[in-house]
Amino acid sequence: MIVTALAAVAATFQPAPCSLEGVPASFEKEQEVECGWVAVPLNKSGGKTIRLWTARIRATSEAPEADPILYINGGPGIATVDSILPALPTSKKMKFLREDRDVILFDQRGSGRSEEALCPKLAKTLNGISSQGLDPIAEDDRARQAFAACRAHVLQTGSSVENYTTAATVADMEALRRAFRVDEWNLVSISYGSLVALHAMRVSPESIRSVILDSPYPPNSVTWAEQASSTASAYQAIGRACAAQPECHDPFGEIVPKLEATLERLEREPVEDGKTIITGRKFASALWPLAVRSDTNGLVPVAIHRAHAGDTEMIKKLVAMFGGGDSFGGFSPAQALAISCYETGRTREWYTRARSLYPALVSAAPDDSWDKLCATYRPGYADPAFFAPVSSSVPTLIYAGTLDPATPLIDAYQAMRFLTNATLVQVEGAAHGPMSIDDCARSIAAGFLEQPATAPDVSCMAKREPARFARDGLDKLLTKDAG
Repeated sequence: MIVTALAAVAATFQPAPCSLEGVPASFEKEQEVECGWVAVPLNKSGGKTIRLWTARIRATSEAPEADPILYINGGPGIATVDSILPALPTSKKMKFLREDRDVILFDQRGSGRSEEALCPKLAKTLNGISSQGLDPIAEDDRARQAFAACRAHVLQTGSSVENYTTAATVADMEALRRAFRVDEWNLVSISYGSLVALHAMRVSPESIRSVILDSPYPPNSVTWAEQASSTASAYQAIGRACAAQPECHDPFGEIVPKLEATLERLEREPVEDGKTIITGRKFASALWPLAVRSDTNGLVPVAIHRAHAGDTEMIKKLVAMFGGGDSFGGFSPAQALAISCYETGRTREWYTRARSLYPALVSAAPDDSWDKLCATYRPGYADPAFFAPVSSSVPTLIYAGTLDPATPLIDAYQAMRFLTNATLVQVEGAAHGPMSIDDCARSIAAGFLEQPATAPDVSCMAKREPARFARDGLDKLLTKDAG
């Protein structure tokens, strides 16, 4: 096992300046943050090493607990440290997480500043391709060519995309644990990060005190093959929720038919914004980040309504802000697909099914796009045992939003299927990552971290005010500085 190979490595933490953009020089001292590097083996052969970029955020308590939190971000491919640290002074999530414990962040191998960077120019290339307004087949071919060129470049450097897997990330985590001299820690994960946490529960449970899965994506997910159905189903759920609120339905009407008509119109008559051609596919890719975030999901009806009404300036701003692939921080598509292709499998039949169920909401790209792309860039699949449900008695708290287009509620039930000490918190009206959506959700997590062996008190969920869709606020969001 990779973990066995890593056990022979004397992992150490090498401090280094955080060098964050847009923060004062006093940031690290004031926020009590220390950044640095940890070297880990590139693969299980134990030869070449790579460095992981990490940060340790000190607890605000004068007497912090000995068991820190390891925060495992989603993606894969997202730059964790540089996306989280600058927002530390205002982050409600990090505020409650660090109250009693240090919080350790790390860029997963191949993402952010961690090594080895895979084709760092690929994201810009792909964004350029999707902005040209090509027909679906041509766009598909161009993207596949870009990934083929990336694979060839990686091989020329003497490396391999096969070095990037969830199992490798879990092995890296064990090296981090030794480097930070931690005997036992708490795993707090979101989205894809929950798959990493679940695999860690399977292979190294002795080092884990507790686990929080915020919008879980389990290895036995029934939605693993494609996001189209989950996204379409979420838009329908948003439409039903809007219809139940007069303050939403009266001004905006039926949301889903408007979205379907808008996507069809933009495919037929794209909007030009400089060199960017906004097709229905491009608009849909920008609307998804708005819908997936629990803090912006309430703006989806007004965004769809205005797009349907022909508000081209709003469409341009939405695509400019959310259509570039890095809505959640710096993003490495090469690292993301190295993992995702290996850990999903054949999807053509699933996309065919999704198109039959939601013909107006599923992308016009060919049903076998993913299969061809992965066969070109990262062929082969993980061992079947990887996709088995995780069985564990580690205390686990699971959050799931009822309007989540990324990891629907069924994934949460699949995740907890064989977790004998798990509690599910179903957050009505929330989308992705609802753990920190409000005081109630945060208090449940805080109580769980304090006493994970005790069933958490979730009674405040029944007293929460129902989520309300916003009639304004979209312009403010779309005009704020990117930083």
